[in-house]
Amino acid sequence: MQAVTACVATGARVTVVVPSIVPDEGLENALRAIRGVQTISLPYRAAGIHRLRTWLVCLYNIPTLLRLKQFVRRENVDVIYSNSAVTVLGVELAHRTGVRHVWHWHETVSPLYGWHGSLRSLYRRLVSYTHTVLCVSHRQYEEWQAELQIPFRAEVVYNPVQTIASKEKILHSTLRIGFMGQFEQRKNIPMLIRAFSRFHRENPQSELWICGAKDEGEKARWEAMYDIPGVYFKLHTSDVSSFYHTIDILALPSLYESWGLVAVEAMQAGVCVILTSESALSELYTHGEDCLFLSPENEDAWVEAFDYCFDPTVRTKIARNGQNRTKALTFTEQFDQQIQTLLCE
Repeated sequence: MQAVTACVATGARVTVVVPSIVPDEGLENALRAIRGVQTISLPYRAAGIHRLRTWLVCLYNIPTLLRLKQFVRRENVDVIYSNSAVTVLGVELAHRTGVRHVWHWHETVSPLYGWHGSLRSLYRRLVSYTHTVLCVSHRQYEEWQAELQIPFRAEVVYNPVQTIASKEKILHSTLRIGFMGQFEQRKNIPMLIRAFSRFHRENPQSELWICGAKDEGEKARWEAMYDIPGVYFKLHTSDVSSFYHTIDILALPSLYESWGLVAVEAMQAGVCVILTSESALSELYTHGEDCLFLSPENEDAWVEAFDYCFDPTVRTKIARNGQNRTKALTFTEQFDQQIQTLLCE
């Protein structure tokens, strides 16, 4: 959405192809609300985690690819932008029409993100058809370059961040540690619960709020697995600012984060953040000043960090530094400028 908005602001004509085979979660309506944007709903799939599945996906996409070839030539399309490394339709379309292709990769090469080494030869070929690969961090670019072992043109474009209003925290008598994200393996939630449980035994006036269950069924399963004092599970919420404003510390112990948007949002809201050292944010923030970077495998370090940030003076200082640093980085403005230069000039 931010890339579309940035392009429209320059007067460019933008057409967005959305997959008709998946439920619309509001994207199409949001796009239609932007003047100058056309949407086309067609059946296509994203790459899978294995080579055979991805080749089958490419075959499945052929009818849509043929329809889009006609559209590209009829409308004199200047550039094709693909948002996500698993979206292979755009690069195939660009190759067959001779149109410049910009490919935005948000994923990493980690198997936890679905990347499988058997796709290496396919991605080498697809990258050769691409004018510019956009990476969310220098670290991500270096890892993809090492994985593919071929030179390719790339630019680092840090992700935009929605504005989270800062306001006075809601007063409560307990220390509230919060987590926000999907309940999946790479988020490392079991380790977080173990670390908090150890901390809670010495500090019973503490709570861990784990927010992100997709439905009541998933929430109930996690509650049954971890019926531990002070641990509470919550459903996913779109009102992220309210969640940030009711916690004292955000904990993000992921085994890997290609970026770490939740952490940036929390810092913007004035929350003390403890996050995984396996994050691109280490390029932009300083450990011990703006936030704390910890190994996602070192449970003892997380217990010690909770104890260190239990002091309100300590966590308030870290939160203030993180908030000031985030405001100074102007992610969204930089993102818009880079996208406009790459796609619209």
